[in-house]
Amino acid sequence: MIDYFAGNPVAANLLMLVFIVTGVTSAYRLAVQNFPEIDLRLVNVTVISPGSSPREVEEDIIRRIEESVIGLAGVERVVATATEGVGRLNIEIATFADADAVLNDVRNAVDAIENFPPLNAERPEIRLAQLSIEAMTLAVSSSVVGENELRLAAEEVRNELLRLPSVSLVTLRGSRDREIAIELSEEELRRNDLSIADVSTAVQRASLNLTFGELRTASGGVVLHTVAKRSIGEEFEDIPLITRLNGTIVKLGDVAEIRDGFVEDDVVSEVNGTPAVFIRADATDRQSIVDIGDDIRSWLADYDPPQDVALSVWNDRAQPAIDRMLAVARNGLAGAILVFVLLVLVFDLRAATWIAIGIPFSFVGAFTFFAPANLTLNIGTLVGLFLMIGLVVDDALVVGESIAAERDSGKSGPEAAAAGARAVVGPITVGALTTILAFVPFLFVTAALTQFVNVFPYVAFFVLTVSLIEAFFILPAHLSHAGGWSLGPLRALQVRVCAWIDDLREHTVAPAVSWSVRHVPSMLVGGGALVLFSLLLLGTGAVRIILFDEEMNIPENVQVDLRLPSGTPFGTTLAAAEQAANAARAMNEQLPGESISGVSILAGNVVSARTGTEEPNGSHLAGVRVHLNERPTRQVSPAEIERVWRQNIGEMSHLESMEFQRTTVRSRPSVAYALQHDDPEVLRAAAGELRAYLGTMAGIYEIADSLSLGKRHLEIELTPAGEAAGLTPTAIGAALRAKFHGVEVQRIQRGHEELQVVVRYPRERRRSLRELENERVRRVGGGEVPLSVVANLSESREQATLMRIDGNQAATVEGRADAAVVTPRQARRQVEREFLPELIDRYPGLTAEREGGAREERAMLETLGLLVPVVLIAMYALMAAFLRSYWKPLVAVAGFPMSFAGAVLAHWVLGWDLTAMSLLGLIAVFGVIVNDALVLLDRYNVIRRENEMLPAIAAAAAAARHRFRAVFLTSATTILGLSPLLYERGDDLIFIVPFVVSMVGGLVLSGVFILFLLPTLAMIAEGASE
Repeated sequence: MIDYFAGNPVAANLLMLVFIVTGVTSAYRLAVQNFPEIDLRLVNVTVISPGSSPREVEEDIIRRIEESVIGLAGVERVVATATEGVGRLNIEIATFADADAVLNDVRNAVDAIENFPPLNAERPEIRLAQLSIEAMTLAVSSSVVGENELRLAAEEVRNELLRLPSVSLVTLRGSRDREIAIELSEEELRRNDLSIADVSTAVQRASLNLTFGELRTASGGVVLHTVAKRSIGEEFEDIPLITRLNGTIVKLGDVAEIRDGFVEDDVVSEVNGTPAVFIRADATDRQSIVDIGDDIRSWLADYDPPQDVALSVWNDRAQPAIDRMLAVARNGLAGAILVFVLLVLVFDLRAATWIAIGIPFSFVGAFTFFAPANLTLNIGTLVGLFLMIGLVVDDALVVGESIAAERDSGKSGPEAAAAGARAVVGPITVGALTTILAFVPFLFVTAALTQFVNVFPYVAFFVLTVSLIEAFFILPAHLSHAGGWSLGPLRALQVRVCAWIDDLREHTVAPAVSWSVRHVPSMLVGGGALVLFSLLLLGTGAVRIILFDEEMNIPENVQVDLRLPSGTPFGTTLAAAEQAANAARAMNEQLPGESISGVSILAGNVVSARTGTEEPNGSHLAGVRVHLNERPTRQVSPAEIERVWRQNIGEMSHLESMEFQRTTVRSRPSVAYALQHDDPEVLRAAAGELRAYLGTMAGIYEIADSLSLGKRHLEIELTPAGEAAGLTPTAIGAALRAKFHGVEVQRIQRGHEELQVVVRYPRERRRSLRELENERVRRVGGGEVPLSVVANLSESREQATLMRIDGNQAATVEGRADAAVVTPRQARRQVEREFLPELIDRYPGLTAEREGGAREERAMLETLGLLVPVVLIAMYALMAAFLRSYWKPLVAVAGFPMSFAGAVLAHWVLGWDLTAMSLLGLIAVFGVIVNDALVLLDRYNVIRRENEMLPAIAAAAAAARHRFRAVFLTSATTILGLSPLLYERGDDLIFIVPFVVSMVGGLVLSGVFILFLLPTLAMIAEGASE
């Protein structure tokens, strides 16, 4: 095949054309998104139980589900929380388990629970946790119209957006849900001898569509049904409740006021101080946010909002995605240009051009396979392509070098091209396979912040596959021509550069290699000293280890979530939100330029910045978000904006927690612990002490725990008079629940919304303790009696959230570390050495485990600790089979410690912390090392086979001398291809710089290893095998 294509340029060009056409066509049809799909590795089980206390939710819902799901195959851990009216279980999926299989097992287990869910609770919602993909958010705002008109305007916009071809997911946020409330008059109920149960039953029976059969007539079947289901409030008024003997009818409207409005939750949503409702358009995992953004912007140009209502774009995620990708493309183009310049200096213009063309060709050809692999164009896939620039050139460069060597030996163009390609097909193919293997561990990185690297193995496989096809079947045909393209001054410059490289090889490298193979102990000691020095840098903190660095995230708009004690009056919560918003506006005046374009407030119905889920019963919750301008209008980083904003907010009274976020996926608190104990009082005391200790540590901020107190509770205990009246606690509770919480009698679908129809007392009757004490309860057998006579009321207070981990009572205490003061590892070391042992001794039975970011770090290191050795073994097997030796592959693998030392030294010299991305970059460099090492080892084997009498020392020196140019150029081109990102300081791409630092540093020292240490080790390995 190589001979055929080398001698048939037409076939080679047609093959090239096929990949270009299919690649361009595929790329044009790929969806554009900000990030690859992020798998949170969680199954969420949510059960709504309106009106239930956290303790009731724990006992009736959480514990029953726990018994069914703990121990299922693929379940790593079960973390459950019980709050007022809601039970949630986050079921963590084991690293290598199939998420869909675990989801099905959980569903089957929950469905098998008998007599579940309990009375008044809804059916469990069980789903895989997913991050929604925001494409664009619009804001409908007005300071003139009321809440209902503003909601109607937002609903109209939502309906219009759903008609657009690219839009399928639209949600409203910042507005109360609609509800039909049937508010009963106590006086009218007594006058007509009615109860809430009587009214509820009448409504359920009257508002109903019922099919009751079919007439089979001669002309066909006729379906019989009633159409009586009501959908708007006024339609309920004529429902009959009582028909008297005299023919008079008591209707629902006679005993109740029917409100077709909103639920009673307190919600305030504002944009720049104006009431607003947000309309958010999301993309599915296969939709393009750019297409959605284009369609919405085109629609906005022609849309005329209602009078006194403004419609604006609040958050456009499509444009930043394009800008981010253009930034990657600019860096990639700069890297490709640098590589091409180097190639032109050492190769004829024809060879340099065709070698460089392999870069875009491999990328375009790889797009052919993106869609079948469910890949999209996003920051992950584009960065993956960028990292491949040097690797693609390596393959073509080695082939070009080999063809040039064959031509220098006297062979003709096509013959030299075929022979040169054949000579290196083995080492290049095995090198490509080992490079792909090096990326395999990236598939199993589960930390949300680094999951975008999951696509790197796919990108590497597709790009390197196309690169091999280009190097062996297309490039030889183009290099088979005898004539060159370099003329005049360019040719003279190339001659001088090549002469310099030859001089470097003959007078510097060759003597150094000869010396190294004769002084084996000195070389081994020198290499070991470098590795030990790098370990010393890490051990002393000269290079700090911060695996999940807050500064190394992709920034979005900056948001702060405020949490006040549960039960806090809504006015207090709103005042806290206004204080944070005013602090943001003051911050904008302090900083240079125009940092923000707007401030939004959402109080009472908050979407958590960390989980993306709506928090129920949220009168004590608020979120404030600032919308960032793009550079250069904004002159400071999002991190600086957050710092100044935090300072401006200062201390807030009654605030339980304040959490900032400036990324789509925020790292979890890095100094966090989960405490477990059977006694809740011990748990509370221990958590309080741990929280207080964190508060004394320098550099620890956003300290919080999960043990905040909930709302006040009134417990009702039956008196002897109540027992004598035949009452029971259950009967009293049911009666009071119906009156004060309400009875849901129906759910109706109105447009895109599902509304509840609720029967209850008017809000005025549910505002004070006096109303409750004066409430009258029906006795068994008729008649009413005051509640204060049949029951005693006592006040209590319990936790707002009850937490359980794997079936045990638990509490979390967490904080974040300011890396400028203390690293997370240093903070955890201090806590675990100086405080936790004493705490556990004071409270026997107490256990403490790392939680949050520390748990993610451990999981990542454990996964890599398992997979990296497996990958190394696979690499060894490939190399052993190719080199036909058990010992020589170990020589190539011995370069890994040197690349590690190079990566650490690069971080030290350039002033970077060692992050999770640094570790992943180090793993990626392993494949490049093996690629270069194989080329030299293969040459060493050839020399030994061709001249068996040649001493091993001379053969090792000759192999290094012969392959110096190829090793030098492959390392140089890879480093040059990566170098533009090495100095990237933009907000959008700074997160990838530690990855590149590791690769560049590892490549520099691995190049030294391959030229000077590898020949020495090859000689030793041959002696061992003999």
